Amino acid sequence: MSALSNYSLKPFYDDMIARLKGAGVNMPDLDARFIIEERTPYDWSDIIARPDSSVTQTQHDEIIADINARIAGKPLSRIYGCREFWGLAFLISEDTLDPRPDSELIIDVALKHFPDRDRPLEILDLGTGSGCLLISLLSEFKNARGWGVDLSSGAVKCAKENAHKNHVAVRAQFSCGSWLNGINKKFDLIVSNPPYISNQVIPTLSKEVRNHDPILALDGGDDGLDPYKELFPQLKNVLNPDGIALFEIGYDQEKDVMRLAEDAGFAQRTVHFDLAGNPRVVDISGGDK
Repeated sequence: MSALSNYSLKPFYDDMIARLKGAGVNMPDLDARFIIEERTPYDWSDIIARPDSSVTQTQHDEIIADINARIAGKPLSRIYGCREFWGLAFLISEDTLDPRPDSELIIDVALKHFPDRDRPLEILDLGTGSGCLLISLLSEFKNARGWGVDLSSGAVKCAKENAHKNHVAVRAQFSCGSWLNGINKKFDLIVSNPPYISNQVIPTLSKEVRNHDPILALDGGDDGLDPYKELFPQLKNVLNPDGIALFEIGYDQEKDVMRLAEDAGFAQRTVHFDLAGNPRVVDISGGDK
């Protein structure tokens, strides 16, 4: 991409939008605004009130690089290495999934199950990635302690950094391992956003996802159900009798995941729907059929 034609703020911003829109980027105005706010001292109010403000050569060059990366399909969160989730700022890396707003439903459901925010919950996060689920929960439950597990050592490193960044590190521990291997205690709340995409579907995902989210965080096997098949039969070993387990699922997996939970002996099973009306979280509790 060549240099943009005008270094005055508002024309520069308009040119950014045109370039992004011409490349088919969704919501180009929001992306352009985010880039301006990230790379310059200006925000949206400056674009409106101070349209002739100057963009420096350095800022211009950085923005050009960002626009090129965005047009190539790299999400802004990947360009800047951070993502907001549950009102908190999280570092992300090539080893972690880019947190999605839909996953915040897990936090919503957990808060409804445990209205006493002072309760000293023990929380387990399986496949913790950036740590966004566990850290968000610890930010709400001030007396809770948590354990995050991930197969990727890079993800564990990122989660530890995020725990420090969000001031919950003293109550969080993270370990590198496969699911429940090495877990030797019981928890009040278990949460997980496991890989649930069929490996046959992964090549059809958007380039923002398939080229930038780690395959380890996406690939749920031939039918996308491998994590649930492995975890559900073992959950009662680590879930307190009155505990709750919340698992994110794919939009078309409700019946299959509910069946797997029933087969594992969980009598109480509920599905929660996201804002788009899709099944998003399976909610299961201890107890026999």
